[in-house]
Amino acid sequence: MNRVRFLAVIFWAASLPAKAGVPESTATPFERGDIFVAATLMDDPDDDHAGTGRLLQYDENLELKGALYVEGTRHKIGGLTFDADGTLWGFAQLTPAIFQFTPDAKQVPYRKWSDRAFSSVSFAPDGSLYFGEHLAGTSDRAGGSLTTTFRKLPGRDVIGDGWVFKYSRDGKELAHYETDYHPMPPFLAVTSTVLADAGKRLIYISENGNRVMQFDLENNKQLPDLAVMGPDSGVPMVLVLVARPDGRLLISTNLGFIVMDQDNGTVLESHVLGGMGWAALAPGIDNEHVIVGNFFSGDVIKYSVISKEIVARNNIGQKNSLSGVVQFPGR
Repeated sequence: MNRVRFLAVIFWAASLPAKAGVPESTATPFERGDIFVAATLMDDPDDDHAGTGRLLQYDENLELKGALYVEGTRHKIGGLTFDADGTLWGFAQLTPAIFQFTPDAKQVPYRKWSDRAFSSVSFAPDGSLYFGEHLAGTSDRAGGSLTTTFRKLPGRDVIGDGWVFKYSRDGKELAHYETDYHPMPPFLAVTSTVLADAGKRLIYISENGNRVMQFDLENNKQLPDLAVMGPDSGVPMVLVLVARPDGRLLISTNLGFIVMDQDNGTVLESHVLGGMGWAALAPGIDNEHVIVGNFFSGDVIKYSVISKEIVARNNIGQKNSLSGVVQFPGR
């Protein structure tokens, strides 16, 4: 191997997230109804957003089945979702890294998609992928009591632009869209996304903000906000946005979640779960149940929107960690 090629390999390897010390996974092949919870082990005393990536696998009644340990990440994981093939996708926004697991509970070999801090993906009908950029701004520090720091983009004095990026399945960037965002706090940008209108419109939020925003992908322009949650709305903030099987939107609010019409922004239902910290959520594989996780306590529940009762509950055993939930729809 010549010197130039040798150095290229060294630099490529150095760009990969560390993989050492990842425990052996105990998860089993995915079964329809299995629930997966992002339950990062918060084992870095110097960084409150760093730790060993871990997904806990539960059955449909939230009985623990095993754990998936994630290679290629160094920070909290979240943004869990399944594609049409049954592959589980997730993100470690601050590493940054995108990871995937096949339905046989095997991790897809790590591939670096971008230096940007992506935190969500939406799958377009034509097979392309839309990634939301989690961070924006120039400050590399979260501030307040948080001890984590953010990486700046190579050659630039910014941690991100807060845009949406279109990619092909083989990892090629196809386009980007200069989306508006609601910086609250000032570094959070496009943190959850949902495609609507056969992939022509993107609905999205900025975590901790109060706006549900939308962008016309077909004509590359910002649209008026779908909804703005005012002081009298009973919604202190919007945290995570997902779509139910029937197309209605689910939005976690810290106190619980709301159900919203994706066409006109009308709040159709509001569910208060008791206490604060209800941040992670995902639709059940039917139109009756919602899986909701509490970031502060580590509680994860299965909730019926019909009876308004919790039908199953468990706890991940970690506080300030639970950052994503999803239920396997089968394939």
